[in-house]
Amino acid sequence: MIIDFHAHIGESRIFARNSGSARSLVEMMDRNKIEKAVLIPTATPPRPRYYEDVMNALKEYPDRFYGFFLANPRDQNVCSLLDMVVNKYGFIGVKLHPTFLGFPADDRTLVYPIMEKARELKILVIFHSDPTVYATPWQVGLVALDFPEVTIVMAHMGFLAIVYNDAAIQMAKKAPNLYLDTTGVYSTEKIAQAVRELGATRVIYGSDMPFHDPAFEMSKIGYVKISEEDKKLVWGGNAKRLLDPFSQK
Repeated sequence: MIIDFHAHIGESRIFARNSGSARSLVEMMDRNKIEKAVLIPTATPPRPRYYEDVMNALKEYPDRFYGFFLANPRDQNVCSLLDMVVNKYGFIGVKLHPTFLGFPADDRTLVYPIMEKARELKILVIFHSDPTVYATPWQVGLVALDFPEVTIVMAHMGFLAIVYNDAAIQMAKKAPNLYLDTTGVYSTEKIAQAVRELGATRVIYGSDMPFHDPAFEMSKIGYVKISEEDKKLVWGGNAKRLLDPFSQK
């Protein structure tokens, strides 16, 4: 089973290509034998759409997507919106993108109220991470340490820079509730290191489709020097374990 923990829907001002329709994503998933995907709004739309496209995709393909809300911490109604999409539309998580939306990942005024709401709702949280001053693995790790009851996935595990991959691994060692997502990671050795040092159950495959080709992102896991059983966990077993409780509600 392959579950993609990092897929997007909606237009983007930064990426030349947009996701088009939910149908086009499902077709991409079918070509790559991806059973289900976590679906997140793009963080750079021409106009804000923090849940609408995901909501429509869930209605059209309820068995293929898990819905995540994109939180803008500067919106005074953000926690009310999060509560609404979880309870009314069945969303199971929230994505925070500090770099594109311009806030520090560990900002206690902007971010922590959203984390409190996520803890209250018992939902998952995805944080974008990268080497910028807003979204370093250290900042995401500090949030995970302050909210040990919340399952947090660090998207990109620091992204392209190897030193930030190391930081992601080190912070995940300190915070057992912190998982690392392989989306866009350049070094397959760092993915292997994460599996060795954290255990395969803490590493999760994601593609960033449609902006990244899932075939390429999946092939990275195939190339990583870990056991076949560990690859199966990364490709989908770990995601299934985190997501299945929401399917039973």
